Amino acid sequence: MKKVIYNIDCMENPHKIIYPFHHVRKSLAAKLIFSIAALILIGGGFSWYLLISGNRENLIREAIEDAAAYSDLVRKSTLFSMLTFHREAIQQTIEEISSRKEIEDIRIFDGKGTIAYSSNRSEIGQKTDRKGMACVGCHMDSANPAETLKRSGQWAIRDKGGHRVLTFVEPIYNEPSCYAGGCHIHTSAKRVLGILQTDFSLAGVDNTIRRLTLNISVFALAFMAAVAAVLYIILSRFVLKPVSLIAKAMRRVSEGDFKQAVSLGSLDEMGQLAATFNEMTKDLGVARERMENWTASLEDGIAKKAEELKRSQDKLIQAEKLASLGRLTADVAHEIRNPLTAVGGFAHRLYKIAVGSKEKEYSEIILAEVDRLEKILRDILTFSRDARSRLEKNDLREVVEDSLNFYKNLFDEQSIEVRIKTEEVMMPVFIDKDQVRQAFRNLLNNAIDAMPGGGVLNVTAGREDLHEVTYMFLRVSDTGPGIPEETLPLIFEPFFSTKTASHSTGLGLSITRKIMEEHGGFVRAENGRDGGSIFTLYFPYQSDEESMEVKCWEYMECGRDKDSSLKCPSYPNFGRVCWAVAGTFCEGKVQGTFAQKYENCKKCEFYKKIRSSEKQTY
Repeated sequence: MKKVIYNIDCMENPHKIIYPFHHVRKSLAAKLIFSIAALILIGGGFSWYLLISGNRENLIREAIEDAAAYSDLVRKSTLFSMLTFHREAIQQTIEEISSRKEIEDIRIFDGKGTIAYSSNRSEIGQKTDRKGMACVGCHMDSANPAETLKRSGQWAIRDKGGHRVLTFVEPIYNEPSCYAGGCHIHTSAKRVLGILQTDFSLAGVDNTIRRLTLNISVFALAFMAAVAAVLYIILSRFVLKPVSLIAKAMRRVSEGDFKQAVSLGSLDEMGQLAATFNEMTKDLGVARERMENWTASLEDGIAKKAEELKRSQDKLIQAEKLASLGRLTADVAHEIRNPLTAVGGFAHRLYKIAVGSKEKEYSEIILAEVDRLEKILRDILTFSRDARSRLEKNDLREVVEDSLNFYKNLFDEQSIEVRIKTEEVMMPVFIDKDQVRQAFRNLLNNAIDAMPGGGVLNVTAGREDLHEVTYMFLRVSDTGPGIPEETLPLIFEPFFSTKTASHSTGLGLSITRKIMEEHGGFVRAENGRDGGSIFTLYFPYQSDEESMEVKCWEYMECGRDKDSSLKCPSYPNFGRVCWAVAGTFCEGKVQGTFAQKYENCKKCEFYKKIRSSEKQTY
């Protein structure tokens, strides 16, 4: 499976991931965008309000200061004319000052609330309302004007003809220059001589405020848009895209694809998140691979165990069949042997009393067939009888020498060349010499029959290590035609033979295998690379030193040394190599079942103990 790496700089269609507005509630991108937009709008709106309000207040304050300055200018400009009582000069001064664009009206009220002077001559002589600005602007309580006189000028803003007007009122106090002059009739007890009211147009100020409001609004909107764009770019680059990549990779992981990796190329929190995600997917992939391997190994183990059990079952069935066959053939052989002996005896007597050639020939045929039947019966009895082996330590080379001497003349008659190879290091093994001689001679018989026209017979005696056990072996190979591959697995079956019925009973190799199993060993058959067949007898070897150590039945406390009814092929001679003689590594019949070894003997504590001691020795 190819590993997929999502890179933030090379996405084919990022908009598909970054703009999931069709599911706002389920989209982090949409939530972040809307949240930031709301914050920008709220913050920008608040800032806009504060800025507009501040500018408006500043402009109004400046207008009030200008109104106060103009009011003071009017007062000072008319002071001399008032002292000299030049009414026309006062009127002209007021009209001249009110001619300015920002000044709409100027009025001077006397102490009785009558308009004495005005930029609009038609208003002169009119009375003011006590609730008017001229009264309210100077007195905190119009009902008691003298006691509630304010100390400073006051202002108010009102609408007039579609625009706003700032009205500024200021009292004209009775100063010493007024009541001390000879032209005036005011006494010093009179505090206020009149009221100066000036109306200023705020049209220019309002226009300025509108212009500033528009400019500030446009600037604020542009600023907020720019900030939003910058924030979105930053958010998209450093948050939305990484999150989208990680989310996409996580979806692939949830589908079972653990070969996902996110490459952000940054060391911030998102980079750490991507690195953590990559480590997680890597660990998940390793865990799944381990699980798959464990599952595969478990399946293989189950299959292997099932196969082992099947083989054990087949061997048990085969052993039972052979036991049943042995009992049957033994009974049959005993029943046949007695009449056959009588037939043989009468045939000898007929041969002796026969006078004609025909009679003698018939008698010889009967005798030959009786001998052949007796040989078959001997083989059947040998195959079917219980083991009565007396195992003693002997050198296998003696068996080889005796057997080859037995067939020496036959080798010469059939022009068979015998080649012997014996290793120098040959250890004595536990064998029943007569039985092993019979098993070995069966192999020699087969080799001789396979080379009727002559050939080469190779006999090898040596040692070989198998299943952590040392074996001594005898190997016989010939230069005959070999054994057909389809019949090779059947050659050890009772009564199976590739020879004609007159030359073989089909029990020779079966007897050989039975003898080897009784010796704790086994026999193997195969075809040679250059033709011919190869048969090998394997005998387990256990040294005298090993025989003095703790045996398996002593260590495992199975009770075989105390109860003779318990069967175990390793008792009493192979207690230190039991896994190869009576365990799961034996190649003979189901000997392991007798030792209750259905599992792998390598898991056995006794096996581990022996192997560990051998390693320490080396």
